[in-house]
Amino acid sequence: MNRMKTLKNSFTLLSLIVLAGGCSEKPFQKRVIIHNDLTISRKSETVTIQKSKLGTIKQNDFLSLVIKEADREEILPSQFIDEDQDGMEDAIIFQPEVAARSSIKITLMAELDVEHARTNDWVAYSRLAPERLDDYAWENDRVAFRMFGPKAEELVTKGIPGGTLSSGIDCWLKRVQYPVINKWYKKHSEGTGSYHKDTGEGLDNFHVGRSLGCGGIGVWENDSLGTSGNFTDFTTLETGPIRTSFELKYAPWNIGGVVASETKHISLDAGSNLTRFEIRFDKDIRELVVGLALREGKEDINTDEKAGWFSYWAPHFDSELGLAIVADPEYTTGVEKHRVEETDQSHLFIHLTPIDNKLVYYAGFGWKKSEQFQSSKAWQEYLSEFALKLSTPLRTEIK
Repeated sequence: MNRMKTLKNSFTLLSLIVLAGGCSEKPFQKRVIIHNDLTISRKSETVTIQKSKLGTIKQNDFLSLVIKEADREEILPSQFIDEDQDGMEDAIIFQPEVAARSSIKITLMAELDVEHARTNDWVAYSRLAPERLDDYAWENDRVAFRMFGPKAEELVTKGIPGGTLSSGIDCWLKRVQYPVINKWYKKHSEGTGSYHKDTGEGLDNFHVGRSLGCGGIGVWENDSLGTSGNFTDFTTLETGPIRTSFELKYAPWNIGGVVASETKHISLDAGSNLTRFEIRFDKDIRELVVGLALREGKEDINTDEKAGWFSYWAPHFDSELGLAIVADPEYTTGVEKHRVEETDQSHLFIHLTPIDNKLVYYAGFGWKKSEQFQSSKAWQEYLSEFALKLSTPLRTEIK
């Protein structure tokens, strides 16, 4: 009888221990090693870790993750993104700093006070700007851009002043790391200033017109450039400390004899001078051109087709400006310079062929007055390293 009572008490004690253990579940934690295989240091380069690679983890726990470098208390800026656009975040992105030919260890861990732990500052930002008809503008800590919407096109077709008909990409030359889009549009709409005048932050003195600007697409046939109209619809996908992304849709247009619609998925990461463009077509498209608009004057054109970068550096008002395209060589079929008398039609053309109705490339600029690049040589070195990093991304090893 006493033995039975002892066994019963033992089972009761064991049950309590098991229950207690179940209630004190440890917070989720994973160790990740980031490998840099190149002989150059890596900074301002985005690493993506998909939720699916982390094993079993609840969505709430996933969204409470923060990233720390091993043995350090400092939390790295990070951002959750929705890669498949199903309305639920499924990846976390961040930008570690990794020395040449080395590795670092980071820890992904659930943080109870996640709002306090994570920075809410946005660096990469984009939005529609109804203050100026319907521009869509985007920026990070180094560069800013804009494209033009249906209201701006309608004014042109009706012969009303103030519109813009262009699928080209406009460069806003900023010389500060903080955001300027909202400030510049506000002073424009309130009449307190103009973003065409530099008051210390930069300005818009990059004329697009009917050109492709900095990385627009078109068809070059019989010495004539064919392009789409302005975008017809937009969707803002993400803004944050690491990345902004959005989609622009276009009405069907004649692309080398094929009337097709296109959707541009555009993203810009913190620390980068180049915007990523992923363009999808609803029909099979032959070769296109991506263009960098040439101005009057002498430009220093440099290309490396094997590495996949194409650029020029030229005088620009009281400073100098470099424009560039970077594309995987699997898309590229050649490069050529076209100078014509017609306004806004002179370009450095990079010929690209879509694969599976998709085209991916990067486009951007470097302005000497921003003090990021002081010469054509420095701009070329940046592009060379950018292309090299794309071809050899940082490797992640999840423990």
